[in-house]
Amino acid sequence: MQISQLKLSFKTAKALRGRAEMLPKGPPWKSKAIPAIPNYPTKQPMVLYYRDTLDCLQRLFGNPLFAGRIDFHPCRLYTAADRLVRIYSEWMTGDGAWEMQVSILIIRL
Repeated sequence: MQISQLKLSFKTAKALRGRAEMLPKGPPWKSKAIPAIPNYPTKQPMVLYYRDTLDCLQRLFGNPLFAGRIDFHPCRLYTAADRLVRIYSEWMTGDGAWEMQVSILIIRL
């Protein structure tokens, strides 16, 4: 199938960019110069680019599209009551989230 056959809401790269520019702006990028390490010279100064984590979280949690859809508790989902086939749909349904929650509970006890 060719791209021209897909039923997209845009026909050109310019139209796609116009739609992307209508999206809400995210948190601003920040930068910090990293001092050179004496034994490891670089041709150009090193720069770390990042976004403020708290600002990102505030924007996510404040977005009405995500209201009631952000899951904070790990869970295990199965296809049936006999628990033979497990469903993995997002990070909170995986073993990593479950094990992290268990380790936090053990530390608190």
